Amino acid sequence: MDERIRQHFNTIFAEAPKTRMALDLKQEMTQSAIDKYNDMVADGYSEEDAYQNVIDSIGDVTELFPEVEEKNLFALPEKDRKKKAMLTACAVGLYIFAGAIFLASGMLSEGFGFDEHIVMTYGFVLAIIICIPPTVMLVYAANMYPGYTKREKQDMVDQIKEVNHRTNREKAVLKTIRSLIWTIALIIYFTISISTFAWNVTWIIFLIAACVQKIVQLVFELRTEEKHL
Repeated sequence: MDERIRQHFNTIFAEAPKTRMALDLKQEMTQSAIDKYNDMVADGYSEEDAYQNVIDSIGDVTELFPEVEEKNLFALPEKDRKKKAMLTACAVGLYIFAGAIFLASGMLSEGFGFDEHIVMTYGFVLAIIICIPPTVMLVYAANMYPGYTKREKQDMVDQIKEVNHRTNREKAVLKTIRSLIWTIALIIYFTISISTFAWNVTWIIFLIAACVQKIVQLVFELRTEEKHL
């Protein structure tokens, strides 16, 4: 019966894109169907009833074909891509502006004889305030991706689509967070380096950024494992 199930999936995937992702998907679905069939037989169902139940639970596999083509699995529509790019560009510009404000506060205290600590404190606070809007913009951009509407009765195709959607959404959010970490690290590096001339020490900022990135990635991986338990 296992061979009969494999043959059924060979027929279904005959018109699928000839990609590695399509092959992996076929193998995954085939093994899942075989496991379900064996479980039903072990529970006392006849071989034919178990086979028919498994076949009926597959769903329309052709709905998954666009997702296994060699392209971005989670691409946004052109309009949304432009909007996301604009938000990201504006956010980066505001971060750079915040760094310039902090740097200018140090130069202002030196050039006009103001109290350096007071002026730089105000400059730092102002820079932090300026960083709030771009952070909100990047969070919004990371959540622009379309949601997945879960149907009450799911077949095998629906389950795979839901997993793919959740996985690709998390990848998109993680990519945005990584860009944010390194953008902020770069701005902090140049701001502190230029204001203190401590170039031999400020490179540590990049090590800190790398550690933060690893921690964020670990948190995402742990969340993913918890969802699969």
